[in-house]
Amino acid sequence: MPRLTKIALGCGAIAVCVLATWDVLARQAERTPAAPSAAAPARSATVPRPPLSAALKALDAAVASATQAGISLSCAVVDVHGDAVALVRMDEAGFLTVSLAQGKALVAALFGRPSDLGPMAASPFFASVNASLQGRMVPARGAVPIVRDGRVIGAVGCSGGAPAQDEAAAKAALAML
Repeated sequence: MPRLTKIALGCGAIAVCVLATWDVLARQAERTPAAPSAAAPARSATVPRPPLSAALKALDAAVASATQAGISLSCAVVDVHGDAVALVRMDEAGFLTVSLAQGKALVAALFGRPSDLGPMAASPFFASVNASLQGRMVPARGAVPIVRDGRVIGAVGCSGGAPAQDEAAAKAALAML
């Protein structure tokens, strides 16, 4: 028999075996009663965070605080992982202020305390964590954690003024949450 014929017959035999197995499995599935479906509770993989509507109101309070102080800021509300929930950049705020506000808020959210870490910011631990986050953390004054029922759910951070002004705007936002 020519070689091509042997290959074709071999492939045909394999195909028949696969189809026969498929048919047997399909018939078994038809005869097997379906398992009773228990209504499993819906699982939620939500990250603890302030709701968007509350975050927007908080940012309005931060903007009002900055306007009253005569400064232009950027402010961020983040979830417990430091991911943005809402951001605002006032008209005259500098171009880096958004990143700085997010970085300050990230520190406050992850450490559960105001973003000015003092000597801890110079520690190898902080350097390692910040390196793993691509240097996104900004351990400077201007952010406060959002705590609900004893649990950190996010943070508010502001940047663009003096450190005390940034923190005052963040605290004004926190008061609205």
